[in-house]
Amino acid sequence: MGKDVGPPPGPPSTGSPAPWHASPLEDLLAWLASRPEGLHPDEARTRLQTRGPNVLVERTYAPAWRLALKSFRNPLVHVLMVAAILSWFVGERFDPYVITGVLLLNAGIGFLLERRAEHALAALGRLMAPRARVLRGGHVQDIPASQVVVGDILVLQAGDRVAADARLVQVADLFIDESALTGESLPVLKHMEPLPDRDLPIAERTNMVHMNTVVTGGRARALVVATGMASEMGAIARDVAGIETTSPLEHKLADFSRRLGLTIGCVVAAVLVLGTWKGLDLQTVVALGISLAVSAIPEGLPVIVSMLLAIGVWRMAGRHALVRGLPAVEALGSVTVLCIDKTGTLTRNQMTVRRVHLAGRDWTVTGEGYRPRGRLVPDDSAGDAPFALHLFALGSSLCNDALLEEVDGTWQVVGDPTEGALHVLAQKAGCREVWPRVDEIPFSSERKWMATLHERPDGRRQGFIKGALEVLLELARDEVDEAGQVRPLDRERWSRAFDAMASRALRVLAIGTFTAEPHEGLESLCHDRVTLVGLAGMQDPPRNDAIEAVRACQQAGIRVVMLTGDHLVTAAAIARELGILTAGGQTLEGRFIASLLAPAYDGRLARLQVVARVSPAHKLQIVRALQARGEIVGMTGDGVNDAPALAQADIGVAMGRDGTEVAREAARVVLTDDRLITLVRAVREGRAIRDTLGKAVLYLVSTSAGEIGVIAAGVALGLPLPLHPVQILWINLVTDGLLDQTFAFETPEPDLMVCSPRPPDQPLLDRGMAVRGLLFAAWMAGGTLVLYGWALRSGPDTGRAQTMAFVTIVAFQWASAFTLRSFDRSLLEQGPFSNRWMVLGLAISITLQLVVLYWPPLQTVFRTVPLSGPDLMLCLAVASTLLLGHEGWKIGLQRLRK
Repeated sequence: MGKDVGPPPGPPSTGSPAPWHASPLEDLLAWLASRPEGLHPDEARTRLQTRGPNVLVERTYAPAWRLALKSFRNPLVHVLMVAAILSWFVGERFDPYVITGVLLLNAGIGFLLERRAEHALAALGRLMAPRARVLRGGHVQDIPASQVVVGDILVLQAGDRVAADARLVQVADLFIDESALTGESLPVLKHMEPLPDRDLPIAERTNMVHMNTVVTGGRARALVVATGMASEMGAIARDVAGIETTSPLEHKLADFSRRLGLTIGCVVAAVLVLGTWKGLDLQTVVALGISLAVSAIPEGLPVIVSMLLAIGVWRMAGRHALVRGLPAVEALGSVTVLCIDKTGTLTRNQMTVRRVHLAGRDWTVTGEGYRPRGRLVPDDSAGDAPFALHLFALGSSLCNDALLEEVDGTWQVVGDPTEGALHVLAQKAGCREVWPRVDEIPFSSERKWMATLHERPDGRRQGFIKGALEVLLELARDEVDEAGQVRPLDRERWSRAFDAMASRALRVLAIGTFTAEPHEGLESLCHDRVTLVGLAGMQDPPRNDAIEAVRACQQAGIRVVMLTGDHLVTAAAIARELGILTAGGQTLEGRFIASLLAPAYDGRLARLQVVARVSPAHKLQIVRALQARGEIVGMTGDGVNDAPALAQADIGVAMGRDGTEVAREAARVVLTDDRLITLVRAVREGRAIRDTLGKAVLYLVSTSAGEIGVIAAGVALGLPLPLHPVQILWINLVTDGLLDQTFAFETPEPDLMVCSPRPPDQPLLDRGMAVRGLLFAAWMAGGTLVLYGWALRSGPDTGRAQTMAFVTIVAFQWASAFTLRSFDRSLLEQGPFSNRWMVLGLAISITLQLVVLYWPPLQTVFRTVPLSGPDLMLCLAVASTLLLGHEGWKIGLQRLRK
């Protein structure tokens, strides 16, 4: 030995043995140059040096300086940079410094939006098992998990976390909890025989164990076939590392900036040509260009976006939803498809007995989860069957190796979840008896049953047996009736009862009993001596709020798709119970995802509601396929297997209480109470932010367009410049800057969750909003110019006319802010003073505007003159026409709709 003969990463290539799960053990041992007694320690050291440690490679992130510079790629920023340079060259005293301050503020905000921490791979590394037991040179050694190499023999027992992907070589009733990796809600019974199908999903590779899964019962030895990044966990790590996403808001802002920048450039160029044609001097033309550029760009847009998102983050945190990355807030409101991982999200990940069949009757079991509260209620009114019920509860409690305990107010199962569910059932039935166990036959995959023998308080011995019904029907000869009497077994009735439970996607276990004499062996008692007592049908129950949450999503126009590692029949039944699977809905097994993604099956993808037997790769494929159709995809999950899909989705949502750290770090939203209804509330908050952002952007763009209209029309008509550049800066940074931010405190519209999401490709300002904005801009520009022209004709004082135009355009913006609080509801319906922050912003803006008009030092800076009372009232009256006209239109529209 002494040379590295380990395999390449992943399944063997052509000419090598079949995939790990399909190869005979002898072939794998030979190909990996290993032996049943393990590697020689020297060979293990050589492989460790050659192949590297059993760790996951962490992802590198872009440096901070690169993210900061990214903020200057925006076309609007380029326009402002040119304006600042030109204003400095023409000798402006204030403009270049104000514009530069705006640029730096924009860069800082952009840096904060981009600097999103994604530490999923670091969490994967922390999840690695710290220690592992391996067989080397025939001796068991306890080593750091990072030193496990391909060819090692792992020694596993209950409670261990598996250190690497391995093929089982010895097994003794081994159960592995693979829920975090596969989504399978129950521990999987493992064996060591080769599997004939080369293309089995991970959940069905029952002769394999995988890194970071947990041994819940039994013991085993396993041949390590993949470590580190070559493991299934490494595949997840590579998937997460390769994912780069941007939010819908980032896409829309980038598109909006490009379109607005192009429009601004065209308008400025046209007005400059017009000014030159009109004979204006160069300095005036340059000042005019600066005025247009500064007036056109909504400088407050980055600030209002950040403020809206920050307030949304704060509100969501108060409602048990923590958001990583501000754009994720708006993305929630844009979701069109929500992919939900069943286990731990829609369900409790706690097996619960839901139905019982005993004494010829069916019973419903109340209560959910591991909390031992509830009771057994017969479906008919024939009364209880105390003897049969007590015997059934005894069997559930005594033929059981699990423990039920309460930790910090939470009930937990130590051992197999199925046996834990039977323990809870026994306590709900009032069984508290403990009979000493004198003998047992443990469960095995060959027998499909287990049996225990106990000493009763009267000194006699009684045994209990539980297992698959088809096996116990072969062992049983009698059954217990309602009176507690033993009668001949009616096999057909028991089969019908089993089918009824199975049709509800319940996992069914049969429980029987037998008596024994002290000299009799337990094995012989279990053959043709069993009296069948009852059936227990169990299921991982839906969370209390899951049905309500699903209904709320569907009402909001969000399609819900359930993803699970369970079998398709089970998954479909649970989906129907939750209201996810509806008439015409498409169900699918994960292995058929590739065929579904073909263009010919795009219609089936549009109807997809349930996907069963999914692997991490399947989940990632589904999310990407939906995104390729233009959907905004939300993905919920709690396990390691969900991490790639959580990172890829437009909005990944992880469970914070019961979820893995890997899932939490890969997601952009974490629900601290693990309730799906919390996600629905977060979606509503996201929609409110998106709606408010639309109003704020419309306000900023319409007012900027109004300013451009005043200047452009004034130049075209040969009038003196109506507004000076410094006045425009005052309007944009003070008047707009005070009112646009108060939109963040507006009460959400009442119909946000009863309408479909906006189309994913809908721009930040859709056609209807753009038309409304142009009408507002034309109204502002027309009213201001009419008053400006009147003032010029009514006297020789140009300063008075320009000041009146300045005050009028500012007052128009006050009116615009208040009437745009809602697109449909009138101000009277909302309450004129319901947004106290906007009222405060208006009061401050009015006060500052009066200071600019009547305080001599600022009159010099902003080139204003004091206005008389009638002049000031005339300006306000003209501006109020916008408020009155728009409010009247909204009231008339409401009456037409009624």
